[in-house]
Amino acid sequence: MQLLDIHTHRAKDDGNTHITDAGTGTAGNAPCSVGIHPWKISADWKEEFDKVAGIAASANVAAIGECGFDLIKSPATEEEQYRIFLLHAELSEATQKPLIIHLVKAQQLLLRAARELRHTQAWIIHGFRGKAQQAQQLLSAGMYLSLGEHFNATAARIIPAERLFVESDESTMPLPGIYARIAAARECSIEELAAQTATNALQCGLLNKH
Repeated sequence: MQLLDIHTHRAKDDGNTHITDAGTGTAGNAPCSVGIHPWKISADWKEEFDKVAGIAASANVAAIGECGFDLIKSPATEEEQYRIFLLHAELSEATQKPLIIHLVKAQQLLLRAARELRHTQAWIIHGFRGKAQQAQQLLSAGMYLSLGEHFNATAARIIPAERLFVESDESTMPLPGIYARIAAARECSIEELAAQTATNALQCGLLNKH
């Protein structure tokens, strides 16, 4: 059984499908995403974004990001983060590839962007650890939620199957272990969870771009 990992910073060769965050680097030959992480916004961000835009249409680029908002760790101002996020979101629309979103203490900014852009591509909140109420707000705004090794079990149970993804991010836990943990919280089998995430990826364009 092959499992899908929609976001990882650790390149793996374990027989599963991993979408590796390449940042502003080269696309390579394996499935990846490209974008400027909010922690890594620098004075040269415009040049960095030009690099991202230059490789975003590459066949192996499955998604744009991770990009987004972090009002705790990002060196950029709130409005600068917002401006840069909008550029990534517009690139997502132009390339017709999903957007992988980093979100820390900035839910209202994200919802503001969603209202302003009226996006057609999937917006996926990666590494979601919030409570059920936050999950519901994001789901109501049309977002997908991706769970990793650590998550809120109550929130995990309320996510509709068709809006759910699984990721490893920075975790050293083997991907099957992460799937097992999420499946247990949702009271379903690993096989059911794997089939659903694969279906979701196909429907939102994560798996048919490379």
